[in-house]
Amino acid sequence: MTVRSLQTPFRAGLRWLLITTIALLLGIMTVQVVMRYGFNASLLWAEEMCRYLLIWLSFLAVVLAYERGEIAALTFLYERLSRVPALLLYALTTAMSLGLCLLLVRYGWVFAERAGGANIPAMRFILDDIFGPGAVEPPTSFWVYIALPVGMALLALRLAADLVACIAAIPAGRTLAQAIDPGARGATQ
Repeated sequence: MTVRSLQTPFRAGLRWLLITTIALLLGIMTVQVVMRYGFNASLLWAEEMCRYLLIWLSFLAVVLAYERGEIAALTFLYERLSRVPALLLYALTTAMSLGLCLLLVRYGWVFAERAGGANIPAMRFILDDIFGPGAVEPPTSFWVYIALPVGMALLALRLAADLVACIAAIPAGRTLAQAIDPGARGATQ
């Protein structure tokens, strides 16, 4: 089993999760607009929940955006270098990006643990509406704050796969374009 064979089910699962999150986000906002302008009433929790869904959506989608080449990159230098220097430069920049992602995972988790102790107010409203005043305790904002370390951990895994492929391409005689799987980048799979 190769790294590339694991990416297909991962991509499919991530896409399904992102589509579900977008559908939930659009559904909540549609109900909010109808309630506000149609019935002159508002859902107290809708905007806050949409904000949290958008945060999770952004950090989870960064992996697919990276794969599709939708994150800003300066590729002109790689394209001008010969095969081995291009692979080495790409490996260096990928390793630096991987290091940054790992730092964001570490300190994002620390931040979530330290600052994430307060209950999510929107969830209190939802749980009280559904179960009444004796509802269970709502989740804490920790679950919002860990979107950063989770998203960066997923991106770090993807960068690590690219780094390994790039380093393996040097003795194998493959080019940078062959090493980083151009079929996955820029494709609308």
